[in-house]
Amino acid sequence: MPAGMSAFAAQFVLDGVKFVASVGPACREIEDIVDDAAIAAGSPERNFILTSSHPDESLSDVIEFAEGLGGEYDGPVQIVELCE
Repeated sequence: MPAGMSAFAAQFVLDGVKFVASVGPACREIEDIVDDAAIAAGSPERNFILTSSHPDESLSDVIEFAEGLGGEYDGPVQIVELCE
């Protein structure tokens, strides 16, 4: 897991990120860290982030999934690559 992931996830909350999907071998751990950051910020209604992890899916499949979200989750998809 890259150093600083918890701080990065906390910034998602501050920035008002609505959805985080993670792909790859550490994706479940990343999902948990983002969930923990949202919970730690308090006020679940204001700080809720929808998360999903996709250990066995390709990046292109997950992008397609994210682009298919509607309602408050509709919008451009941004890709962040984490490196150790």
